[in-house]
Amino acid sequence: MKRARTSIFICLLLSLTTCDLLDITPNDTIDLEDFYAVPSEAESALIGSYIQTYFLFTDLLLFNNRSSDDLTAPLDGRQTDVLMFRPSLNIGSGEPTALWNSSYSALASINLLLERVPAINPNLFAVPTQPGVANRQQQILGEARFLRAYIYYHLTLFYGDVPLITEFPKSSDPQDNLVSRTPKEQVMAQVMNDLAFAETNIPWNHEGRAVLPEDQLIQSKGRATKAAAKLLIARIHLYNEEWQLAIDKCREIIASGEYRLETRWTRIFNSPESSGNQNTSESILEIQNRRGPDQFNNNGGYSWFHQDGSPRRGATQEAYDLFEGTATNPRDVRKVFSMSQRIEFPNQIYAIKYRNAAPWWDPPDPFNFIPMRLTECYLIIAEALNELGYPNSEALTNINLIRARARDLNFIDG
Repeated sequence: MKRARTSIFICLLLSLTTCDLLDITPNDTIDLEDFYAVPSEAESALIGSYIQTYFLFTDLLLFNNRSSDDLTAPLDGRQTDVLMFRPSLNIGSGEPTALWNSSYSALASINLLLERVPAINPNLFAVPTQPGVANRQQQILGEARFLRAYIYYHLTLFYGDVPLITEFPKSSDPQDNLVSRTPKEQVMAQVMNDLAFAETNIPWNHEGRAVLPEDQLIQSKGRATKAAAKLLIARIHLYNEEWQLAIDKCREIIASGEYRLETRWTRIFNSPESSGNQNTSESILEIQNRRGPDQFNNNGGYSWFHQDGSPRRGATQEAYDLFEGTATNPRDVRKVFSMSQRIEFPNQIYAIKYRNAAPWWDPPDPFNFIPMRLTECYLIIAEALNELGYPNSEALTNINLIRARARDLNFIDG
């Protein structure tokens, strides 16, 4: 009993002597009630939303490939984990759950931004030195709504019906935040509503936001723009077989004069930072990866194909044969630039488009990912015109424009 009483006394003594320390306000957290008071906080939150959304992109790119019939397991003897190496996604691998959780975490941040930014005094957003930025508050909301649309668009592609959540959770109790799935059609209606707002309120470029002249492209290619909103709208119209609407949106992008096709196809994807090929003239949206002592470099998701410098997944012979020519005599530069065979794995065809220097999780020369580019506009127009009436000379012209560039065999110095 004496030992028990002593223990209780010690606990009471500790609680009395440490209460002042516990009452100190932590300085490494943000109180949501005090945040979103000035434009700089809105800008910081927007950058955080971009980071969360772009972090999803490598998973989206990887999972799209993983679920393809054109993908095979590697032949280098490392099939130790069946779930990890199978071509298709399976709930047992945990990856579909991880993508789901990361998506809704990003959506929560975006929804909070969309709720709080309108309450900030709009007069605080005036930028006297940038007359073209008359309503930065609306631009921020437009960029955020593009990101929300981008995430929900991909969620419906992967999962079909998904919970449509457009508000920040009001309770910390998970039971209070349970939301049933919403029919895909309703989710896509919200996506189109968000994209319409974004298309109206965000500019063609963000050059005025760059502090340094050399950062102008980074701002314009790394942020959502009017063209990015229009292109995502065009994709949805194409999916819905609304052919003329898809054509019209893509023609608006081409007519803007903001983008042009690169003369060399390989410049688009030969984009480590040292190459000088990042943010090309045809990139509409390019996820930025810059090397620096305090800069996060996120490229691991897709580079996982090439861990340790050898292929972890391969392409089928059928996919490889879609490119003209042979490995030694290609008629299409993509045959040797996008997929290839290694001497040490002669029976393995594997992807090399986004391959970079080792280590794959933190290479010294990072590269950008490109989810949207002008080429897609020409291909959407060609497909839609073909559906409206075959044969179509303009559709053929668009296809040949893209194919002719891929046949430029003087690619080594590109």
